[in-house]
Amino acid sequence: MSSDFVVFHHEPGLDDPVLVIALDGWVDAGYGMRYATEIMVPGDDTGLVAAFDADLLVDHRARRPTMTVQDGRVDHISWPSIRLQVVSDLDQREFLMLHGPEPDFRWQAFCAAVDELAARLGVRRAVSLGSYPAAVPHTRPVRLSATGTSPNLIERFGAPQGTLEVPAGISAALAKRFEAAGVETVSVWAQVPHYAAGSPFPAATAALFQGLRAAAELRFDPAPLIAEGMEVSTRLDAMIAKNANHKRLLGRLESAYDTTVGEEEANIPSGDELAAELERFLRDQDESK
Repeated sequence: MSSDFVVFHHEPGLDDPVLVIALDGWVDAGYGMRYATEIMVPGDDTGLVAAFDADLLVDHRARRPTMTVQDGRVDHISWPSIRLQVVSDLDQREFLMLHGPEPDFRWQAFCAAVDELAARLGVRRAVSLGSYPAAVPHTRPVRLSATGTSPNLIERFGAPQGTLEVPAGISAALAKRFEAAGVETVSVWAQVPHYAAGSPFPAATAALFQGLRAAAELRFDPAPLIAEGMEVSTRLDAMIAKNANHKRLLGRLESAYDTTVGEEEANIPSGDELAAELERFLRDQDESK
């Protein structure tokens, strides 16, 4: 490798591998991407292809390492790491997984290094995962949407219509780099209710697994996540049921969702206001405990 912040460990010799990207730090409503990564990636260096020097890429004061203190003694410090690993799905199909914190520095150099790795390993398709807050109710299935540079992949999920200017994540920068290299790219996004975006929302991860299967034919078991999602939904139901006004607001979100099936979430009337009100209510409920 030509980069000064990448250590290449081994070349796995995969046949036309898919690259899945899960770099945390921009937007991950309901921790959808984080929990997907925990399920897909083993907790050790198994299949390690390359490691990036986080000291050169990550602001440790913004995202501090975690220390373990045992009886007052600093026992261990867990430093953030960005890694490229070979992992496998339920069918033992191997693919590449780029995971860790989104770099704070040297984005252009980082994207160039990843592009070089992808070319060296024969990657022809890259799929990024993410989740964002949306004006949708928790009582309906999680919707997926997509952005990227490959229309044939984007159209499998639906995309925001018109022209949008929003802050970019590293996945967008990688997508443009890959586009120039002829690599198909798509970012699959789970839409999480605004009012549940700050807490674990397992249904988002289950939906991302469905999207990963549609985009790359990679399969993971969503059943445990669906069961956990039902528990979260039951808790939200109980909290909202305590207030008639918020029950009415939830009903309006449900109605908007039901009448816009197949349309973009951006077309939901007054969705942001409704969701913000519910979010305030649920936050107040948590603080009162």
